[in-house]
Amino acid sequence: MMLYLFLFFVGLLFVYIKFQYFTLRGPIPGLSPHFFFGNLIQTGLLSGRRVSSEVYILLNGQFGDIYQYWLGFIHFVVVHNIDDVQYILSHRNIYDQGQIFLEKFSILVPNSIICNIGAKFKRHGAFAMPLFRRSKIISNINIVIDGTDKLLDRWRARPTGQVHTDVVEQCQNLLLEIFGLIAFDYDLETLDGNDSGNKNELTKALRDIMSIFRMIIYAPNIVSTVYLKLSPKYRRASATVERYLHRMVEQELAETPDSRLQRKKTSLIASLVSSLQADEPAEARKKEAEKKGKVYS
Repeated sequence: MMLYLFLFFVGLLFVYIKFQYFTLRGPIPGLSPHFFFGNLIQTGLLSGRRVSSEVYILLNGQFGDIYQYWLGFIHFVVVHNIDDVQYILSHRNIYDQGQIFLEKFSILVPNSIICNIGAKFKRHGAFAMPLFRRSKIISNINIVIDGTDKLLDRWRARPTGQVHTDVVEQCQNLLLEIFGLIAFDYDLETLDGNDSGNKNELTKALRDIMSIFRMIIYAPNIVSTVYLKLSPKYRRASATVERYLHRMVEQELAETPDSRLQRKKTSLIASLVSSLQADEPAEARKKEAEKKGKVYS
């Protein structure tokens, strides 16, 4: 009797989860999601038959410019038409910002700017965000040009007629190279001709973290959290990144105050180091809204 009751409640729970989380919502079209896997099996994303871009093109052709899509437990409403996208972004008072990346990033890197709100976000953003303004990017245009030229030289060196099947990956490497030089004054070696970026310890750690993020984004938060706590690959990569960042901070602190003051206008690491307080432990004990202190220079 108890066994029948148990099976009944399990079946009832299954039906509830299916209708609550894995059922098309409203009039927007889309593939009916499978339990637990969403649309991962139907689209071939789980088996590797298709990449994400191919899936979106396929669904766009099948359902039009707006459709529902499930990545595992995660439900999306995908919008393709650029006019619709512009309208949504221009009316943020009507359309809520999606929480998916915020939730996942808070598991992976809980202290990142995207995961902060309120006074903490304002305090961190005051030092980091100005560096991404157009005027600051222009001052580093030579870094962008040099990196692009290096990538183009790699492509020109390949045999004539060879089809470039890794353009997306190479463009990602270019962005990583540029970001490393501008933000941390560090060459990640992602565009070296002999692909030595894989031998660069920091680059390998960053790629490991990005690959882990692409994997946990499909899973429920509890599964992602447990995986990160138990994964030696993630712990090793995280420790490597932290070690290199501490080393960069120490190198920046070794610079003269005048040099750091000048470089903080164009370098993220210099700006962050310049924001350090004279007594960091005492500053950490303050309430969040009071964490300003005297800037350490």
